[in-house]
Amino acid sequence: MFLTFTTTNHSKHEKLLVPLYFMLQHNNTPIKGGVYHQRSIDHSFIIMERYKFLEELGDGTCGSVYKAVNLETYEVVAVKKMKRKFYYWEECMNLREVKALRKLNHPHIIKLKEIAREHNELFFIFECMDHNLYQIMKEREQRPFSEGEIRSFMSQMLQGLSHMHKNGYFHRDLKPENLLVTNNILKIADFGLAREVASMPPYTEYVSTRWYRAPEVLLQSSSYTPAVDMWAVGAILAELFAFSPLFPGESEIDQLYKICSVLGKPDWTTFPEAKSISRIMSISHTEFPQTRIADLLPNASPEAIDLITRLCSWDPLKRPTADEALNHPFFNVI
Repeated sequence: MFLTFTTTNHSKHEKLLVPLYFMLQHNNTPIKGGVYHQRSIDHSFIIMERYKFLEELGDGTCGSVYKAVNLETYEVVAVKKMKRKFYYWEECMNLREVKALRKLNHPHIIKLKEIAREHNELFFIFECMDHNLYQIMKEREQRPFSEGEIRSFMSQMLQGLSHMHKNGYFHRDLKPENLLVTNNILKIADFGLAREVASMPPYTEYVSTRWYRAPEVLLQSSSYTPAVDMWAVGAILAELFAFSPLFPGESEIDQLYKICSVLGKPDWTTFPEAKSISRIMSISHTEFPQTRIADLLPNASPEAIDLITRLCSWDPLKRPTADEALNHPFFNVI
C-alpha cells in the first residue's frame, strides 16, 4: 500500500508516491504543504514493475536518468535514480531539488511528477523531453540557428528563470545540457544545485560547469546572487550563435584568462574580487590579446551583442535581471 502525496503547488494531476509502511514508521505525520490520500496499491505499483525502463539518458554525479514508459498509462517519462541511499523520508523532502521543484510551477521549468522511495532507493519521475540544447547543437553541426530560433529559446529560458528568481531560487548550474527541448519548447532542468535566494552564505564554491561559471564563483566568493544565472545566460546566448563556448577554459585560472581575453581586465573599484584576479594571475602586468564579442560572433545582430555584453559583465550588479533581459531590444527585433 502507498500514500499518494499531492503538492499544493502543482496541478491536480501531479502526485508524489510515498510508501505507506514508511509513513506508519514515522507516526503518519503529513508533510507540510501537502495532503496525503491513502489508497490500496498492489505490487504492480512497485517502481521497477510499474515502469519499463527503455534506455539510459544520462549518468551524473548524483544520479542516473532513464527513459521509461508507464505500463498503466503508456506515458513516456524520465526516471532519475539517485545514487546515494535514503533511509528517512525527511531526507528526501529536504533535498534542494525537491524543495525547489515543489515550489516552482512554470511552463518552462521541468515537471516533477512523482517521487518514489523503495528499499532505501530514491526515484524522481519527470516529464520526458526529446533533447537537450547541447544535443541539438551537435546534431545540427554546421547549420546555425536563425536569430529567430535563438530568440525563442532565450525568451523561454528567461521566462523560466524569472519565475524561479521571483519565487526565491537561483539555479547555479545553467548550461546547454540542462535546457531540455521538445517541439521547440524549452524547459529548465536539473535543480540539484539550486539554492534559495534567502539562504545565508557562505555558499558552495564549486557550482556549475566551468565554462558557464560567473567570475565571482570562480574566485570563490562566499556570497553571490541570482546574477550568477544571468552570466550563464549570456554565455549560452553566445554559444547558440557560435556553436562553441564563449569562454572554454581548461582550468579555473585558464577560465579567468579566457574571460579577460574577451572582456578585458576588470575594474577593482567596481568589482572587488578583481583584486583576487590580480593576485592570482598578475594581470596588472599582463597584456591580453583583446577579442571583441562582435568579432567572435559575426552572425549576431548588434542587439544580440549588446545583450551578451550586458549579461557577461564583470560586475554582478550591472547584469540585467531576467525580466530586464526580456525587455531588451534583442527580443523586439522582427
